[in-house]
Amino acid sequence: MEWTLLLIVTFLAATVQSATGFGFGLIAVSVFLILLNSVAAIQIVIIITLIMSCIHWPKLRGLAPTNLLKWLLVGCTLGFPLGILVFELLDIEAIKMVVAILIILISLQNGWLLFAGQKQNTKSNDQQHKTSTVLGVGIVSGLMASAMAMPGPAIMLYLSRTSLSKNEIRGTIITSFVFSYAGALVLQTAFVGIDSQTWVTAGMLTPAALIGVVAGHMLSNKINQKLFKWLILLVLLLTGLFMLFNL
Repeated sequence: MEWTLLLIVTFLAATVQSATGFGFGLIAVSVFLILLNSVAAIQIVIIITLIMSCIHWPKLRGLAPTNLLKWLLVGCTLGFPLGILVFELLDIEAIKMVVAILIILISLQNGWLLFAGQKQNTKSNDQQHKTSTVLGVGIVSGLMASAMAMPGPAIMLYLSRTSLSKNEIRGTIITSFVFSYAGALVLQTAFVGIDSQTWVTAGMLTPAALIGVVAGHMLSNKINQKLFKWLILLVLLLTGLFMLFNL
């Protein structure tokens, strides 16, 4: 039953990631922590998401604004060691609580944006992408990547308020994911250690993730995007609440 649930969640999370640009970490980490009750869940998500991102990256790597991407990656680099420190200091129950609260806050915030119908900021890119702001977003993203396998929320919340095109946002997200998850994997391996069973589990779940990538690509063209986002938010919110109630 556990393996069946792991495969289903991996497929669904990968579908969401492929259709919307992010979400695998939010969904997979939360459910994997419940099912496995181990911090290995975070390492498994890092491995799988890195593989998925590397598959997407060749098609999107040249679409991200160079200056924006540069400072995001610098910030991520600074945030990586902070994330490892957080990972080593917190026990499994504390990590569950942090992830649950984070998911609920992000779900509520994104739900409010959808409900209010907030329009994208139309300022010029030079005004939007202040170095200090982008650097700060990168640091938070890098910290969350190595600590909780979730570099996406901080970057997505920032990019959603810019006038970048859909393809520019996708290119920025995928490139930052490849960098963030690769960095997180190296640091996890060097300073925390990854058991052989974790690698095996990640390898066995990867085919389900790749099938989900294909399904999400097909689904994104057929389902109303706003309805799909509401469904995602509902699932995430319920998952966060479930994690809190089961601490």
